[in-house]
Amino acid sequence: MRIPTRVVVAVMSAILALSSVNSAGTPAFADTDPALAALTQVVPEIVEEAKTTPPTEIPEGDVQRPFAIATDPDRTLVATVSETDIGIGMPEAAGNGSQPLPGLVTYAAKQPSVAYAHQRTGQIARAMTIIKDSSAPTEYRFPISAPEGSELEVEEDDGTVLIYNNDIYLAEIDLPWAKDANGNAVPTSYRVEGMTLIQTVNHAGAAYPVVADPALKLQCEWWKAMCRLIFSKKLTKKIYNAWFVAGVAGAIEALKGSCDKLKGKAKLICKIAYTTGGASVIYKVREAANKKQCLAIRFQAPGIVWYEVRKKSCQSK
Repeated sequence: MRIPTRVVVAVMSAILALSSVNSAGTPAFADTDPALAALTQVVPEIVEEAKTTPPTEIPEGDVQRPFAIATDPDRTLVATVSETDIGIGMPEAAGNGSQPLPGLVTYAAKQPSVAYAHQRTGQIARAMTIIKDSSAPTEYRFPISAPEGSELEVEEDDGTVLIYNNDIYLAEIDLPWAKDANGNAVPTSYRVEGMTLIQTVNHAGAAYPVVADPALKLQCEWWKAMCRLIFSKKLTKKIYNAWFVAGVAGAIEALKGSCDKLKGKAKLICKIAYTTGGASVIYKVREAANKKQCLAIRFQAPGIVWYEVRKKSCQSK
């Protein structure tokens, strides 16, 4: 019996499609990319998320850089929102990396027992460390790039790292985590030196590979409906002191001076606070200062603004 050509083609296509997936249901290119294979084993949810391409253009005009292989010397993944660039680099990576999935770039490392990966979604920028065996270091350094005048601080309550610029919150590195091949948590923590994030992963006795994940989270996600601007304790106290000396008008002038240092929609929201908030925003400043906490301005589309006293993500200074 003669088999029609179209049937042969269909069968061959099906065989090729099946051959692109191994017995575990993982894309076959995971076999040729050890970093991807390790991520698939330990954090399959992140790999699944990386199969879709992150947005490069956001409604209302703000633009993110397209996600692609980093070719600059420190291999920095940059998130651009409201005219502000914040990046997380991996100087211990080697080479330009490869992009096995639309939202994932993997890198070899100078240390053979380690690999790295960048993942970008609409909400976060991840710099993942893949620890292959017990000979790997326990300490990993990530330079954080941000506008001049920025600083890092580890929050005492949960180990989150705050990124502040001119006493106004820009972003944070989410609380540290690390997980081994059996799904068990591995002890890990952050500390900072200047603008360098240092993650310690105590992986002795873990089931390898181990994956650790500093995740950069932006405070104002303009393609969503909510944004919160958080002032440091220092700035909150400065505005409070202006009220104490010169009343509401003096406090509003101090608030205006801080808002003028912002860019894009963050500056617009801050302006709404001092032009329409009047005494109500200053009352919140006084409450926050008396509690040794921070003022926050919360914006909810389509134009609702209210004021909060915050302890979370509140710089200690």
